[in-house]
Formats: sequence, structure tokens, C-alpha cells
Amino acid sequence: MIQELEQEQAARPGLRPEGADSASEVDPETAARRFLDQAVASADVPAFTAPSGNRDRQFRTIGTETVPLTGTRTVKFRQVLDDIPIYGSLVTVELDDANSLIGIDAALGEPQGVDPVASVSPAAAVEAAADAPDGYRPTLTSVVPRLNYYYDVKNTRWRLVYILEDVPVSLDRSVEASGDSDTALEPPHFVDYVVDAHDGEVVTILPRTPSIAPVEQTAVDSFGVKQTFLVSPQAGQLVMVDPEHKVETYDFAFQDPTVDTLPGRLISDPPAWTPAGVSAHVNAIAVSEFLRMVLRRDNIDGHGGTMRSTISCVVLEDSPGPEQWVNAFWNGEQMVYGQVLRGNGLRSLSANVDVVAHEMFHGITDHTARLEYAFQPGALNESMSDIFGVYVSNLGNPDPRHWGWELGENLLPGDEPFRDLSDPPRFGQPDHMRDFKVLPDTRKGDWGGVHVNSGIHNKAAFNMFTAEDNAGNLVLAPDEVAAVFYLALTQRLSRTSQFADSRRFTVSSARSLFRLLPPDERDRKVAAVDGAFAAVGIV
Repeated sequence: MIQELEQEQAARPGLRPEGADSASEVDPETAARRFLDQAVASADVPAFTAPSGNRDRQFRTIGTETVPLTGTRTVKFRQVLDDIPIYGSLVTVELDDANSLIGIDAALGEPQGVDPVASVSPAAAVEAAADAPDGYRPTLTSVVPRLNYYYDVKNTRWRLVYILEDVPVSLDRSVEASGDSDTALEPPHFVDYVVDAHDGEVVTILPRTPSIAPVEQTAVDSFGVKQTFLVSPQAGQLVMVDPEHKVETYDFAFQDPTVDTLPGRLISDPPAWTPAGVSAHVNAIAVSEFLRMVLRRDNIDGHGGTMRSTISCVVLEDSPGPEQWVNAFWNGEQMVYGQVLRGNGLRSLSANVDVVAHEMFHGITDHTARLEYAFQPGALNESMSDIFGVYVSNLGNPDPRHWGWELGENLLPGDEPFRDLSDPPRFGQPDHMRDFKVLPDTRKGDWGGVHVNSGIHNKAAFNMFTAEDNAGNLVLAPDEVAAVFYLALTQRLSRTSQFADSRRFTVSSARSLFRLLPPDERDRKVAAVDGAFAAVGIV
């Protein structure tokens, strides 16, 4: 697509402003706008085809920023239909420092069956927010309601709504005293009200800022190690809510997460911090820190959303004994952890930060590439979580040649791990495409071998992390390897991507990341990325 758009621009100099010989002579917003206009008009970019019914699709500029990981600039646009913004829509145009196109990513919507003319006045929307039985007391004197198309996930339909942004709120003590409020914590300082523009219903209330003063606590984790972490006050006790990292930790009292309603009860003190709860909480905070500091991502959804974990879960049909369930998963909204019998007690799978990071990266995949969970896309899904799980567990060690490459060590009896990325055959996984296992897409067949064939991609990652030059020095720093996999996952892979796609997109991510380096150094690093895949037969 990029090549076609650049050729089209070269063939049509009228696409550039008058007097400009190249895109580098204009500002990034103007250059990005022209590439976007081309994409909308071009037959080579069907994703931008105008919506049905000849409705007018437009894009309004949000802003321009520099991407620290790549040194590129992105210009972001909001989609507008019938002159009304579509809530949550986003088009990102990535440019280099010469304003050449690197890529266009888009999240577009097409509201259907919604009258674009509001039946409720802005003033009535403000009144609806003021009367909402939410336990909050809003200050609405200076709030301006703005029309948006909004997809109501709960009711699976589009709505025309008023968004009342950044409304200051305080707790309505009269509602709290009456017992009618279900507000578990002190409210945030600001919320957004979403009010239906046709019937005046308050569709949802979106918190914007935490208002709880966190409290620091120290307690032991599942391995008996003292950990320090943040919690929050609630109703005369402390609960495992870290408002700075947006991390919440719950206990499910050995209920079945496939039957009973998650997330469960917030872990509190009193009675006391449980070691399993401490592990889940501090490990989730560690992953949040890694995402923010290394990958520059704001939590799982990329927008600072709350990251919830629930311990003490038991899927009864998979339980080998009382209160045992040796598994963990991301359920599309949060992390869910079981526990394994160790000696006379139980050890939560949240004890290991690599397992916690593994599950959280399933969440990131869910929010970005959305790799299908079967066959090669499913194996890629598993491998990406394995790669980042092992990376997070080795933070602080700059030499991957001396890392612990086992995932889930110290959990199973005998301290056996689940997998070993440096030696996949040790646990029955292939480490080369010649040994790829063709399995059925059933549960018995591991959905086409998602936990089996992932070993091939894992070995490619191991090769990349440990690649050496002729002098025996690492070619790639660990954070560079993490960056190229992250960029491939979040920017280039799609639902049906295969191992070969991962090779192509990881190499292209490396070219983007290293493009400003001296040519020899850049080529050496890109070759190491490419060679890591070639060594395991991914062609």
C-alpha cells in the first residue's frame, strides 16, 4: 500500500502544496492529511472505502507526536460522519523525518440505524447527568455536551449520544448513607457522562482520574519474599487497588470463573494480605511498569485502563483435586489464576511474574493484533506472551545469554516449568519448521497446536536475543528485541497472521526502529532479526 501511495503522489505533483518540491518541505500534518486523502480515494486501500449510503466520511486532526521507540512522527485523526465524531475512532499516519509515509493504521466505525438528529437538547442531557442515580454529585455549570456516535458494547448497538467530558464529581453522602449507592470506592475527581441524545438515558459513566490517596504496604509473597506495594482505603480497611498503576486484585474463593461472575472480592486487610494476593498484585504492577517504561504503553489497553487480576479460581471440569486448577488465562477483560498443590499447601500461578506477564500480553494481543487462537495464528499468540513473559522475568540482567529461559519454574511439583524457550524439545515442542505438528483445531488437539508449535517461534526469539557478531558481542540489546516484537504485534500482525508473516513484519519493524543508525550497524541488526527466523526454517 505504501509503495502504491508514494508512486501515486510522485505521478500527481498536484497532491503537494503549490511551491513544494517534496513532502519534506511541508509540515507533518499537511503531509499526513494528503496521504490520508489519497488512501480514502485510492482503490488500493479498500479499508478506507466510503461507507454505504453515500454518507460523508471525513477526518479531523487530533494532533502530532513523536514515537520514542522508532523516532518517527505520528499524526492522528478522528473519524467524522454526518459532521459528528465517532467516539473511539482513530487513524494514525506514521511518517519519517522527511515526511515519507511509513504506515497508516485505522480503527473506523460505521454507525448503522441511528438518526443523526438529536431529539434531546444539550440542556436536557445536562439535567439527565445531574439526576443520574450513581452516588456522585456532579458540578455541571461549565460543561458543554458534545454529540458523538457511540457504540454501546453492553447492548451491542450504535447510539447518538452527548458526551459530557471531565465533569467534577464528589460523593453524594446522602445516597451513601441510605445504602442505595453501589460505589465501592471514593469517586474520581472527574468523570465523563454518556447520555443518549434520543431518549435521555445515561448510557454509562466513565471515570477519568483516581482520587484515592494510596497507602504503602509491605507483606510476603508466595515465595516468602517481602514486597512493598500500593493499596487504597475503603470503608475502614485497605484494599488491593493501586490507583497509580490502575491495578486491582481480587479473590474468587475457589469458585469457577466459567460459571460464576468475576472479578470476585477485592483482597483486603483486615483480615490480612494473602501471599497469593501479594504476588498477583506486585507482579501486575511490575508488568505495568515494564509496559510504561520500556514499551511506552499505558497498560494493557494502551489507554491507562484498569488491569484486574483474580486469584483462587477453579474450573471444576479441569480440577485434579480440591481447590486445585493448574492453569491461568486472560478472559478478554482480566487475568484469572488457578493454583497447584505444593506439599501440604497451594501455590497460586500468579506467584511467577513470567506467568503474569504472559497472561497480560494475551490482553495486549487482544487489544491489537487479535490473533486467532488456532493453528499458526494461535501459536503466534502464545509465543508472543511467552517471549514477553520471559523478558519481564529477566529484567535487570542485560545479557540474555545468562537469562533463565524457563516459563513457570517453581510452580509444578519438582519445580518443573511449563516450557523452555531455549530448548523447546525439552517439553515436547518442535524448534524447527521441519518438525511442525499438524493437529486438529479441537481442545484435544490444542486448537491446532497453539502450545506446541509456539516452540518454533519461541526458538526464533531465543536466537534473536542471543545473536552474536564475529567478536562474540550481542548484536541486539534486549530492549531492541522487545521493541521489534512489540511493534510487529501491535502495528503489523493481524488476526490470521502466520509464522512467515511474523518474520516479514518483525524484519520491517526492525528496519523502522533502526533506520537512523549507520548503514552497517542497521544492516547487521536487521540481518540478526531475519537470521533468527531463518535458523528455525520460517521462510
